[in-house]
Amino acid sequence: MILVAFSESLTLGSVHFASKPPSLDAHLLPVDLSEIQSLTHSRGIEKIAWDASGDRLALSYKDGDELYRGLIAICDVKRTPLISASLIGFIRGPGDNPRPLAFSFHDKFKQGPLLTVCWSSGFCCTYPLIFRSHVLP
Repeated sequence: MILVAFSESLTLGSVHFASKPPSLDAHLLPVDLSEIQSLTHSRGIEKIAWDASGDRLALSYKDGDELYRGLIAICDVKRTPLISASLIGFIRGPGDNPRPLAFSFHDKFKQGPLLTVCWSSGFCCTYPLIFRSHVLP
């Protein structure tokens, strides 16, 4: 599966491949993020990052209400039978009016999703997104 974002939209597209390679028979299905839209009043998705396990999705969005501007939304992702995303919460960066410049999940952290964010305030922060579904050694 592949996730894609569209300009000026808070709906993601999920590309599901209907057959095995080398066939490119695929279906594009919407992944609704109406929860984020209703809270933030944003104009669309700016950046997305999906962790290697496929369990967590981080996204930044354009503009939004003053309370939600510059935050990163964190979603729980279910992949069976189709992709669905549920809002878990938001991450606010340090400093005055920070906005995320870049963010990515670490692929090799075995305890669960680990998100690193570089903020416009000059800080780079790492956030462990460890929940009960991940067993610690």
